[in-house]
Amino acid sequence: MIQALSIAGDVFWIFALGIMASMSWAAWKRIPAGTSVPVVWRGGTVSLRAPKLAALWGVVIASFLLGGWFKIESRSLDLTLSGAVVLLGVRVTLAPLLAVLHMTQVRKALETLDREGAL
Repeated sequence: MIQALSIAGDVFWIFALGIMASMSWAAWKRIPAGTSVPVVWRGGTVSLRAPKLAALWGVVIASFLLGGWFKIESRSLDLTLSGAVVLLGVRVTLAPLLAVLHMTQVRKALETLDREGAL
């Protein structure tokens, strides 16, 4: 049962990573090389820009590493059934939240770059 819960959490996490990677890859192809991509906004204005690689793939890589840590924890030998259920709940909640965060950030960055004429 614990293994099934671990696999269910993996499915959610892999799906979210796939969405994020797809969005990053599509934006990567649209943004010219050497462009600083907006990553933080304050009151509608850009307050922080990052290189294209970090801006588009940073959240994806961090999510991948976090998912790997959750996978290791979900396969722990001393994990009880109730602990596995809690861990599944965390994974099922956090995976789509990270995907929505990433999609929103990339969409807003593309809109900003388009307004600036950088696309």
